[in-house]
Amino acid sequence: MNYIRKIALFIGVGATVAMTPFAVQAQTCANSSQTPLTKSRLDQIATNQGIPLSQVGVKFERFALSTLKPGDPIAPNGRLFPSPLRQIKAGIGNVQPDGVVPLVVNLIPFFSFTYPDSVFYESKAVQKTLLPPSHQDYQILGHLDILDRSPATANNENPAIVFLTTSDVRTISSKTIAEATNRDIGVWHSIGCEIAPPSGNLQMGKTELLNPIVYILPGRVPTGYGGPGNPGRI
Repeated sequence: MNYIRKIALFIGVGATVAMTPFAVQAQTCANSSQTPLTKSRLDQIATNQGIPLSQVGVKFERFALSTLKPGDPIAPNGRLFPSPLRQIKAGIGNVQPDGVVPLVVNLIPFFSFTYPDSVFYESKAVQKTLLPPSHQDYQILGHLDILDRSPATANNENPAIVFLTTSDVRTISSKTIAEATNRDIGVWHSIGCEIAPPSGNLQMGKTELLNPIVYILPGRVPTGYGGPGNPGRI
């Protein structure tokens, strides 16, 4: 995970920030021959492969994390992070993101800074939800609460949350995007897709940025959040 802060230097004038426009894009597959992966189709694939339906969510999570960034798999996270806001809303004092990685900020052409625990990956094989802040007893709000107090935020940089989902989540809830934007947190989204033939081969699409405004105003160019991923099977 990283983004580049573009800086143009002018002798006698100081520094100005070069802003780069971004366009919000719909979630897509790696190519047009693939089919967006619904939760019901994922369940069928799992059944055909002898995977119990109770394990589908975990299998999809592990597939998404391990394949999203070719050559750089995201390790599953086993740590709990305290969230006072989730405690207030739901009486649950912590959250456990599926993947946690540092934010790397490259200052071209000079050097870079690394901020730990500032990018969360969250996998969801779900139907009939757009993942609002209240999803799963305010789990999503808890993620944003923690990122708002991350090392990146403490250093005036932009933390991020990356959602890895089945295609039933056609976009992320506007409430979640607004909550993240108010906290200067980037929101990214990648969907799973099926490669046919053969049946059951999957691939995560490119991560798409849903709130570019958080990067435009400070003049940052985010890169490296992943996708298209490596093809594989759950």
